[in-house]
Amino acid sequence: MRVEANNAYASVMYQGYAANKRVPNFAPQDSLYQESLKDESKQLKNVYHDFSQFNPMNFLGTAYIRSKIMESSQSQENSINLTPGTTLSLGEYSGQDVILSIGDSSVSMSWGSNPIGSAYVKKFNETINRMLNGQRDENGIPDLSKLTREQVAELREIERGHEWTIMQMGGVEQYESIRRIGESFDHLIRIANGQMPMASLSPDMHGKIKAGLEMVGIDTSKPFYVNGQKFIFTEGGALRCSE
Repeated sequence: MRVEANNAYASVMYQGYAANKRVPNFAPQDSLYQESLKDESKQLKNVYHDFSQFNPMNFLGTAYIRSKIMESSQSQENSINLTPGTTLSLGEYSGQDVILSIGDSSVSMSWGSNPIGSAYVKKFNETINRMLNGQRDENGIPDLSKLTREQVAELREIERGHEWTIMQMGGVEQYESIRRIGESFDHLIRIANGQMPMASLSPDMHGKIKAGLEMVGIDTSKPFYVNGQKFIFTEGGALRCSE
């Protein structure tokens, strides 16, 4: 008796043999299937990795390095170099540009002279630390109970200024979209420099990087270069390195 088992993954044919009651003995007979199993080019290799190898938080904050081939990218068409000291405009909102600044180990953003995103958080925390002169509670957290009434009022004024900035930029939803687009450049820089694996990018981050590159004049419909590394976007919108 011959039995075919067909599914979306493989077609396997079995040859039945005489067997004891309720103990069938089957042997695989599909030679093509067997050859595929032995073909090294079709086998998955190095599949298992520790999650830490793909966790983006493990790559952020370290100093950027220069790409080995960056010097050759100066003359490449549809290219951009994202190096410390570079500033880029991500567009105008209510009469002021959103500026992306690349530092030694991170990117920061501002709307006019007002810091936004992580730059605002950094300014707010630095203000608290200055007011407390480094005082912390038993958990190592800045002890806000030590703030004076005047200091609390000053912090609230900073918060109100930030809330006004958000509204001027189009509201919370648009502000968050712009913030994430700007901060996605940090991931892009590290991938271009070989400091971060592509697999660490979330599906949403591919879209943010694509939007950010288009804001600074890169045509993402064709191959482009970042710090000398060639990239493409697939039809599905995924970022890919291209040799």
